[in-house]
Amino acid sequence: MRKILYTAIVALLLIGCDDSNDSNIAEPSDVVSVSAESRLGGALVKWDIPEDADYTYLEIGYVKNGKQVIEHASKFTDTLLVEGLINKEDFSFTIKSVNETPNARTEGAILTSNSVTPIRRLPDITYYPEELEKLSITSDMIDTYTQENSEGPKANLVDGDINTYWHSAWSSGVAPLPHWIEINNTEVSNLGAIKYWLRQNNGDKGGRPTQWGLETSEDGVTWERVWESDDNLSVSDSSIEHSVTFDKNYSATNFRVLILKDGSGTYAHLGEISFYKMDSRIVDKELEAEEVYYSF
Repeated sequence: MRKILYTAIVALLLIGCDDSNDSNIAEPSDVVSVSAESRLGGALVKWDIPEDADYTYLEIGYVKNGKQVIEHASKFTDTLLVEGLINKEDFSFTIKSVNETPNARTEGAILTSNSVTPIRRLPDITYYPEELEKLSITSDMIDTYTQENSEGPKANLVDGDINTYWHSAWSSGVAPLPHWIEINNTEVSNLGAIKYWLRQNNGDKGGRPTQWGLETSEDGVTWERVWESDDNLSVSDSSIEHSVTFDKNYSATNFRVLILKDGSGTYAHLGEISFYKMDSRIVDKELEAEEVYYSF
């Protein structure tokens, strides 16, 4: 008898819970001020949370390659970043609030955002520092800061003879580092690496560069520092050709390859220097994204 009575009470409780879930679920409050902003390969959907925020969650809908997509957002957030979109198409977004229990569901009004075009993905460029193309630089295309009057003219930097050398000022017109080798082109070129020989037949390590830099200019007047090498580069061996590659190819009409540091701080010397463009491969990231998008 007790077992039958217990079972009846449990059944009544369950019926009462079901009735409550099905019949007493409230209409959700609606969000307001829905908008969308372009992002790289996607969009940021934004809305204002109402003061009562009386809903379980939000449903954000949009069309991707002709198919309807629904994403959920928490009642505690006011943005959703939608990714995996493409620049070829425009997108708008619907949003509605939902109240839901295990046995019932009510929906708020459907609001629609403005239409946006995602920002196009940038190409991905990979550089190959072992694959270099030598630039044709002659002595009339370069200037130096500073220049010693008694020895080491700038022409020796690019004469193809490692036994000649260039020397910055040490007897007069002496200036602290950085000193530089300036390349003046008539049209835009790309520079991604240098190779150089230290001065031969001379034990003076003071003027050997231990750190390099690069500046670019479009008019030869205004310069921008775009790259610096590691510090404390090796200067112990003058019998080998040294090389430094930049982090990428830099495009400009004018370049300054700077000697930022050496052992002296006031003068520098080199046996030879040559200039290179790095080989590169360009991957169209937007095209890759389109292939994924249209297979969705």
